[in-house]
Amino acid sequence: MAYGCKEHQAMALSQPSTWHIDIDYYLDRIVPTPRWHLIPKPIAHMLGHRESPPKPLGNILIACWSLVGAFCGVALVASVSKRVPSFEARDAPAIIGSFGAAAVIEFCAIDSPFAQPRNALLSQMIACGIGVGIAKLFALNPAAEAYTELGGALACALTTAVMLLTNTVHPPAGATALLAVTNAQTAALGWFLFPIMLLGVVLMLAAAVVINNVQRRYPLYWWTSTPLSLHRGDLEKRQKEEMSVPSHYEDSLTDVPRRLVLERGDILVPDGVFLSAEEKEVLEKISERI
Repeated sequence: MAYGCKEHQAMALSQPSTWHIDIDYYLDRIVPTPRWHLIPKPIAHMLGHRESPPKPLGNILIACWSLVGAFCGVALVASVSKRVPSFEARDAPAIIGSFGAAAVIEFCAIDSPFAQPRNALLSQMIACGIGVGIAKLFALNPAAEAYTELGGALACALTTAVMLLTNTVHPPAGATALLAVTNAQTAALGWFLFPIMLLGVVLMLAAAVVINNVQRRYPLYWWTSTPLSLHRGDLEKRQKEEMSVPSHYEDSLTDVPRRLVLERGDILVPDGVFLSAEEKEVLEKISERI
């Protein structure tokens, strides 16, 4: 059973009334398909692969694991960063404030597309590049200090737009771009903000992979929720077939239909769609019968 979404996003390019760019339509063709069968099961399990979906948990257990995860993630980033000599030499903060928001997303809302590794890593690198670039651009003006709030707003806005176009939306990255311009200590780091954020993101993701897989599943995917096999030759064929079939999405408020993918032992949920515990349980039972 397939109710996919990426192929329809590419179809939107052919519609005159729709301005749409799906970068994954091109990137997914070259991204290698995960070879989970070649990885030892305990390691694959820790990396989020499941042969059968995990049992749904109540919000009390989720709250407990979120508490443990957020504490460990933030503490790990701050403790390690504080002990890096090159960070200390540049008077870098023990932890950038945006990691607080990242901890909430990566340990609480782990089913959200915003929490997946691709979004968490690439968005922060995008934010660093744009934030530091804007800060240096404004610094060319002797009176730049009087306009840092505008520079911060511009950095945050550009980061938001680029994340949307690259399918890497991760809200904490907006805070990173803002701090790179408006916070004096962060702005003074310049391009050195890149290794600081990279180390923090990797440590936070490492903690999330370990803690979130004790009773839950993280990540849901490493690159995209759409099976990469769709981009190995049959994508264009699927598009042509579906273009000839009337769509029940025509009256939708959006031009980009979304589909849910049910495979044996796996459920792929499109970006922006969130399922309740009851809905997940029903879909899991169906996927087990496929």
